[in-house]
Amino acid sequence: MMPEVSIISHFYNHPDKVLEQIAWWESLPAEFLSRVEFILIDDCSEQSPVIPATGLDLKVFRITTNIAWNQAGARNLATFHARGAWGLYFDLDQHFHDEPMGIVLDKIRFMDENTLYHFRSDNESIKDPATRIPFHPNTYLVNIGRFKTHGMYDEDFSGKYGYEDIYMARHWEWSGGKRQLLADYNFFTNLKFATARLDRDVSHNRRLGQDKLLDGVRNSAGMLRFAWEPVAITRPGRTDRIAPNDGSDHPFLSV
Repeated sequence: MMPEVSIISHFYNHPDKVLEQIAWWESLPAEFLSRVEFILIDDCSEQSPVIPATGLDLKVFRITTNIAWNQAGARNLATFHARGAWGLYFDLDQHFHDEPMGIVLDKIRFMDENTLYHFRSDNESIKDPATRIPFHPNTYLVNIGRFKTHGMYDEDFSGKYGYEDIYMARHWEWSGGKRQLLADYNFFTNLKFATARLDRDVSHNRRLGQDKLLDGVRNSAGMLRFAWEPVAITRPGRTDRIAPNDGSDHPFLSV
């Protein structure tokens, strides 16, 4: 049976936190798990986890090209492998709550495919309370088919920190999409961990975003500008294997 929602996240290092997430997912009610799949993208980590045997509907891919801050590419890669009609995207430093997400699943057939849905959250990464927004821009629910044709991420932002999520939302709106905040429930808990000793200077990507907005909010043509490989997952009675891909035969590769 096809999943209703693909639950998507990516990570760089923190193998212990990856394993904690998987353990958390395994603890969720069977009825909820029967309706979703999970996709994890390892963004060329220096320290990768050994994925334990699991009964989850889980796919893991490792990006093998070392590109700094490649969240845009990681999320694009997950999108192309998603089987769900909808995608729930979030960062690894969050836990989603199954009860409100179950309510979303029950209502998803009535949701607007042209709307990108954000979830209420106190975005503590924004230090100034005057500019803090009530949701995390990296966390949202979106129709996968609509996202592929009118959204996704501009990988020009990869290599430097920041703004790929903000620009993605602007491009979604420029393409005719809408956005809505689901504010009735607390959907996520922020776990408050981050990778240290990384360059988080946003000046390059801020200028890039400003230039792209002035140029008409058009994404660059190339996607998946890197090599990746599947991570084998042992399941009860079998091992799933997917052929590796260096990106050279992908129709969205930049040429």
